[in-house]
Amino acid sequence: MTQPQAELFDLYRAGLKTAADLMKTSLESAERLQNQQLVAIRSAIDQQSKSVSELARAKTLDELLTLQSRMAGAQFERAMSLWSDLLQVATEEAAKLAAAATTNASVRQSAKAQQRSTA
Repeated sequence: MTQPQAELFDLYRAGLKTAADLMKTSLESAERLQNQQLVAIRSAIDQQSKSVSELARAKTLDELLTLQSRMAGAQFERAMSLWSDLLQVATEEAAKLAAAATTNASVRQSAKAQQRSTA
């Protein structure tokens, strides 16, 4: 293999490695997101069980209304926490994708510059 071909081969290999690294990062982010969702679901199930128990103990309308108000607040808090976590994961993923795209663009520019210099 001639020198220009070897350099282009190395650049091509670097581009493929970048794509593979990007895929790995994306899959790891998906795994982390699913784990966060499972934790949120388990927490919601636990809270729902507690709410059912509290409902069973309520004896008056005032107790029921107080419980309903507390439950609504807790559910709203959980929803906001979940959306916050999802936004954080999406932001991290976007930053990683941007970094990988920048790296990939650099590899392509190097390959083009190499091609021009050998032509």
